[in-house]
Amino acid sequence: MDDAVQGAGSFSERIASLLKRVEYRLARTEHALDDIYRLRYDANLRENAISPNTSGKLVDRFDAVSNVFNFGIFIDDVLTSALRLHCLTSDEPYSPAFDAFPDLLADRVNAGVRIIDGNRFVANYPRARSFPELPYITLRIGILAAIRFKCDLITASVRSEHYPFYKREYFASKLCEPRPYPTLIKPLSLISINFKDDGEAIEKRHPFYQSSADERARLFDPVPEPA
Repeated sequence: MDDAVQGAGSFSERIASLLKRVEYRLARTEHALDDIYRLRYDANLRENAISPNTSGKLVDRFDAVSNVFNFGIFIDDVLTSALRLHCLTSDEPYSPAFDAFPDLLADRVNAGVRIIDGNRFVANYPRARSFPELPYITLRIGILAAIRFKCDLITASVRSEHYPFYKREYFASKLCEPRPYPTLIKPLSLISINFKDDGEAIEKRHPFYQSSADERARLFDPVPEPA
């Protein structure tokens, strides 16, 4: 067997195995959200991306909009990373990327293009060192959201040094050079994944991105918790 193919298979199998220990939890309570806000704060402060504050949390107005999904990613029942998603439509064009890059997104959204904007990707630093597969595990939730909401594009606002990863793994295009970004000190570039055209290729390359309708429904249409 070709070494590259064998290596890719082993990589996908390793992540598929890790996924058995992973739980994606949509934060729906104040307590769950506070855990994510504190993780965000710690991760961004470690990277000097924000200034210290007295609350020890990183929260913004986009946590309260109607089209937001805040996910905690738990491995062995421990919060290990988090990702915030916004589903952008012409009726609900709310996200930090739309705010920071209106010249790149407004015309598309107004024309009916549906976008999943992934933002606030943070990780528990000590645990992230134990799980090098964590970026793939975390970003998988954005793939599932794009399928669930029939989105054409996936966007992310990233530092320049992270763009090659997105280009290699998701065929992403960089839409602009780094710009100021809400609440962060460091400027970010907007990148775009043409999920409508490349989603099938992304799933074929790494089968761990595949999901069932039942899994997506559980994540994005959860049954309310008993009172």
